[in-house]
Amino acid sequence: MMRPRGSSRATPGTKLPNFFVAGVPKAGTTSLYAYLRQHPRVFMSPVKEPMFFGARDLLSGPVREQFLRYLGRNPVHLRNFLEDTEQRRARRYLLDWDDYVRLFEHADGESAIGEASVDYFWLPSAAAAIHDVVPDAKLLFVLRHPADKLLSSFYVARRRQPDLAFRAWFEAATLPGAPSWPLVDGARYATHLERFFRVFPRHQIRIYLYDAFRTDPTAMLRDVFSFLGAEPHDFPIDTSQRHNEGVVPRWPRLHGWRRRLLGDARPTRLVPERIRERVFRLYYRSRADTIMRPEDRARVIDYYRTEIARTEALLAQDLSSWLS
Repeated sequence: MMRPRGSSRATPGTKLPNFFVAGVPKAGTTSLYAYLRQHPRVFMSPVKEPMFFGARDLLSGPVREQFLRYLGRNPVHLRNFLEDTEQRRARRYLLDWDDYVRLFEHADGESAIGEASVDYFWLPSAAAAIHDVVPDAKLLFVLRHPADKLLSSFYVARRRQPDLAFRAWFEAATLPGAPSWPLVDGARYATHLERFFRVFPRHQIRIYLYDAFRTDPTAMLRDVFSFLGAEPHDFPIDTSQRHNEGVVPRWPRLHGWRRRLLGDARPTRLVPERIRERVFRLYYRSRADTIMRPEDRARVIDYYRTEIARTEALLAQDLSSWLS
């Protein structure tokens, strides 16, 4: 089995993260990452989703071949980014220890040094891998109603398959080994939290609910900064922009034609980078007004009913709203 390259043991003077935004996908973590970066006492990895501590599972699980193909396209782009982190973005996944450590080399006196790889939440080996290297790390999780989380994931899939129906997508994704199985499995919150609780003491873990984050991000951030020991707690954070919000094509029929002609090619790939964001916003619209059919929502809730009850007991928090 392939393994991450390089030793994952820190040498004296090596700067490493002391906290992780470790879950869950489609629960506002991109916004959380962006807000954390604003605080002067917090240093965040310039690459979101480096996924170093998930390498064992990614290189041996059902997505291995797809993952290796992606890595084959990644190194040059990544190397360029590591040489010039002012570039707009770099592809995720850093499995080389030396590359991973370089993400934190510019940390300079910040009390909180972090990275955000939300798939650590569901990857079976990630919790132990983090603990082996950074046993005192603090962990942040944001949990979202499973039905809303899956609906957000579904609309990402629907960009590739414009005629896809939620019921068909969900039923296919519930089969272990299916390409979208990790998205369904990742909403089994109690199962995955228990794995982290087995290796990290509870006082090193903070769990938030997406609805509270969306309703009052400032209050949640105040608690996050306190948890991380990032003073002052009241440093003003601009939370006016929500990042990586769910979108749908503005013209579904046009999108379908484009998909048939160009396949997976992004609609902005031939557009100069300076105007890509504007073109993206023109092509897509927010899906904030999109809701799940009641019968589909009931089906999802029934699928997770036991997990919701276990999560409620684990957190000692009322999650009855997740049953509707």
